[in-house]
Amino acid sequence: MKKTIIMAALGLAASAVSSYGQGSVIFSSYSANGTAGVATYLGLGGSTTTIPSSFHADLYAVAGAFSDPVNTSVSTSITALPAAGLTDLGILGVTYSQSYNGLNYFNSGPVATPTPTGAGITFEVVAFNGSSYANSTVRGRSGSFTMASLNAAPAPLNHLGDNGQPFPVMYVTSVPEPTTLALAGLGGLASLVALRREEPQRA
Repeated sequence: MKKTIIMAALGLAASAVSSYGQGSVIFSSYSANGTAGVATYLGLGGSTTTIPSSFHADLYAVAGAFSDPVNTSVSTSITALPAAGLTDLGILGVTYSQSYNGLNYFNSGPVATPTPTGAGITFEVVAFNGSSYANSTVRGRSGSFTMASLNAAPAPLNHLGDNGQPFPVMYVTSVPEPTTLALAGLGGLASLVALRREEPQRA
């Protein structure tokens, strides 16, 4: 009986050590980038319309440097799923608020992340109007940004974009309908066929 209790205690200690070894970051757009903050807008790049407070935020991450850019002028790029190399940290219930200087920010506490490597750690933030990013009709992603390192507890924890690449301004927009994408593809194909037909015949 005593042996069982001791083994259980050792197991809990090992678990605590492994979780302590993880990275941690403050999940907040309000205090990101050295407290400068990152607003999220409704529309394509350049929009100044803030999103409703009904939106949620989530975080993807991977240890090391990783590239998953976003083109904020293209709706299919903004609404795309984060690249397969990034892991959804499954942060639930983080919502936006309009109480910060009239703009919409999310402002949550520390979250556990993969342990950073010598190349740091890469994050991607997503915002969405449904129960998850994948099933939302209006959504957007920040694109990837890599932080050089994360402070370990008990030191003050880093906020998103505190060192390395900054957390970029975000945009959300409607997910294009599959029929719209199909029609765009057919239009492009028709243009190529028309151009090919117009090519002069060689003698």
